[in-house]
Amino acid sequence: MNNKKYIYDPIEDTEEYKKIEEEVHQKILVRLGGKLTRGNAYLYPLLKKEILKNDYNIEWKSPQELNPNIKFN
Repeated sequence: MNNKKYIYDPIEDTEEYKKIEEEVHQKILVRLGGKLTRGNAYLYPLLKKEILKNDYNIEWKSPQELNPNIKFN
């Protein structure tokens, strides 16, 4: 039995992050041409990381970075 838990960056629990979460999401959608699809979903965490760093000086780790044993489709 696999007892490993899915890990996410705890920065997502901070008030600072929660205040900008929707704004970041909207910026990502703009960069994706207005729509999140199965074909471009892999770009979402890359863009999120870039936007958080460049626009808000927040170092964020993606689920892919924190959960290397999980296959993300």
